[in-house]
Parts: sequence; structure tokens; C-alpha cells
Amino acid sequence: NPFPPFFWRNSQVEDLRQISAKVSHIAEKVVQVTLVGMVAIMTVIIILQVFMRYLFLFSLSWSEEVARYLMIWVSFLGASLALKYGFHIGVEFVTNRISEKMRGWVNLMAKLGMLLFLIYFTIGGFRVSWAVRDQDSPALLFSMAYAYLSAPVGGFFMIIQLLHLLVEDWVKIRMKRWSFSS
Repeated sequence: NPFPPFFWRNSQVEDLRQISAKVSHIAEKVVQVTLVGMVAIMTVIIILQVFMRYLFLFSLSWSEEVARYLMIWVSFLGASLALKYGFHIGVEFVTNRISEKMRGWVNLMAKLGMLLFLIYFTIGGFRVSWAVRDQDSPALLFSMAYAYLSAPVGGFFMIIQLLHLLVEDWVKIRMKRWSFSS
């Protein structure tokens, strides 16, 4: 199609919206299942460590490290769900003081800025993970790349959710049903 995206047919836009929604939903389910598993493992390990330390006077050397790395993964993966549902911190003090029409455009520009940051963050995260691949963790002796990969993987899932939000905003602009939520 030689025309810019605003000249796409409504059926093409609806197809893009449906694909975006489907990919977002699949990514959300993958993250949810992963988070449940990680939090469950982390909980069991911490409870086991407490029982071992106080009942048997024996401490597991690896439990704190596993719990720490799982918590890092949970934080980065959970950030994608927070982004999808609008639970991240926002500066409403500024946006509440501008007109509704301008607020929608400011929110759109903020999302585009976030997208640029997340792309940079994800690429940088993969580079750092690759750089530390030969460094071993102190207790578990596995590559620190596994811990560092939490940032770019979380960034990737945030990009998926943000692209879906941008597609939804674009559809609302086309249909003149602009939403002013962040």
C-alpha cells in the first residue's frame, strides 16, 4: 500500500488490531504462568530455608541467591502486566492541567517515548547479558547471563504490551473515539 497508515482501509486496521490483541493476550498468559511458577518456587525455597535454619540449624547456601534472582525476574516480567493495565506511576499533575484533546496527544507521545526507551533498554540488556556470560554466580555457579537476561526479556514483553496500546490508540484516533487514559 503506497499510502501512509492513516489511509489504510478500516478492515486492514481492524485486522492489525485483532493481531495486536491476540499477541498481547498470548504474551500476557505466558508471563502470568511464568510469574505464578517463579513466585511459587521462590516461596517454597524461602520457607524451606527458614525451616532448615531454625529447626535443623543448617542453612542452605544457595537459597538466598535463587530467591533474589527469581525476584528480579518477577519484577521485570511483572512490569509488562503493569504496563498493559496502566499500573505504572504517572505524572497526572501535568496531564490534568491541559485540555483533553492535548492530553490524548501527550499520552501518545509519552507512549512513543517509552517505546524508544524500551527498545534501547532491551537491546542494551541483551548486550550486557552477553558480556557477563562467562561470569559465574557465587553460590549456584551458573552463568550470570541468566540473571541479567531478566531485563531484556522483561523489556521485550513490555514492548509487546506497549505496541498493543499504541495500536489501540491509533484505532481510537481513526474512529474519533480518543481515550485519554494513560
